[in-house]
Amino acid sequence: MTRTHRLFLLPALLALLTGCGTTVKLLPESLDCPVLPERLDTACAAPQVLADGASFEQLIRASIQDRQALQVCEKRRADLAASVRICNKAVAEHLTKLRELNQASQAPR
Repeated sequence: MTRTHRLFLLPALLALLTGCGTTVKLLPESLDCPVLPERLDTACAAPQVLADGASFEQLIRASIQDRQALQVCEKRRADLAASVRICNKAVAEHLTKLRELNQASQAPR
C-alpha cells in the first residue's frame, strides 16, 4: 500500500470511527433518604398511671405530664412526616430524571 493510499484511507477510517461513537449519558446516583434509627425507634411516652385513691393534685400533675408528653410525641411525628414528604419529593424528581434519560436513549438516531 502506497503512502497516498494510506492518506486517503485515514480520513475514511476516522469518519467511520466517529460514526460508531455514541454519547452515553450517565445515570444519576441512587437516591438515599436516611432517617436515623433513633428517630424511628423512639416511642411515645405511656400515659401516667394513677393509683386508686389518687388526689386531685396528683390527677392534675399526671394530666399536665401526659399533655407535655403528647406534645413531644406529636412534634416527633410531624418531623418524621416532613422528612418522608421531602424524601418522596426527591424520589419523584429522581425518577423523572431517569425517565427522561430513558426516553432520550430510546429516541431514534
